Amino acid sequence: MTESPETGLVVRYSFLWPREHDHGEREGRKDRPVCLVVPVNVGPGAVVVFPITTQEPLAGRFAVAVPETERRRLKLPGDRPCRIMLDEANSDVMPGSFHLLPLGTRPLRYAYGRFSPAFMRLVLRTLADLIRAQWVRMVRRER
Repeated sequence: MTESPETGLVVRYSFLWPREHDHGEREGRKDRPVCLVVPVNVGPGAVVVFPITTQEPLAGRFAVAVPETERRRLKLPGDRPCRIMLDEANSDVMPGSFHLLPLGTRPLRYAYGRFSPAFMRLVLRTLADLIRAQWVRMVRRER
């Protein structure tokens, strides 16, 4: 990974949903864009990643809609509206994660780009509320 792991960086990642982890799976079924949030004072390179999806969230789930301007600027795949699911996450260490995947080979790159600071403030405020309410399920990824 050539980009430094900063909050708001969007990378391609093999995300493991908690329900899949609960059934004994150890690898994500689908590579997808994820949004990185770098936790403070947890450890060197520690990050938390939140999946980006085009699926409508089910009742009782928590997501933040990605503005169309952000989706287009980062060239996220597909042409449907997308959301960052904030109630399910993976914790990992970057760089060095085996679950991080390149977007292409020429040149080798891992990131779509970064969400704007204004959008990330909304994401982080929402996430803080969910953490306080203990709504976030986390899967710790092994190396």
